[in-house]
Parts: sequence; structure tokens; C-alpha cells
Amino acid sequence: MSAPSTIVLHQDDIGMCHGANLAFSELSAAGAITSGSVMVPCPWFSEAAEMARDNTSLDLGVHLTLTAEKRH
Repeated sequence: MSAPSTIVLHQDDIGMCHGANLAFSELSAAGAITSGSVMVPCPWFSEAAEMARDNTSLDLGVHLTLTAEKRH
């Protein structure tokens, strides 16, 4: 008999837009998503950082973003 598998459901590009942040918040609260990664040079990063400060149980990492098409 094999060991049980672990499935990680990861949301990428948090901070890209308000909708991405909202989806991560709602899906995390529902237990439908496991982790996510934040893009710092995106326009909605501040909102994502605030979410992380307010809810330390969120499993958030950093999506390394070396370039961006706009300055924010």
C-alpha cells in the first residue's frame, strides 16, 4: 500500500489586481487553496501585504519578479 499523497493548490500572481487578492483571501478562508505567491512590483501589492499582516496563518511566498512593464 502506498503512502497518501499531498496536493498543494497554489495561487500565483497575488498583488497583480484586486481580484487576485480577493480570490486568494476567499479561497484560503474556504480551505480550497493551500498557498500563494505575491508579486511585489504590482499595483495591488500593498493590499496583499496588508492581508498577510492581518492574517498570519496565510501561507504566502514571494514570486520573484525581475521586470515589470510599469513603475508602481
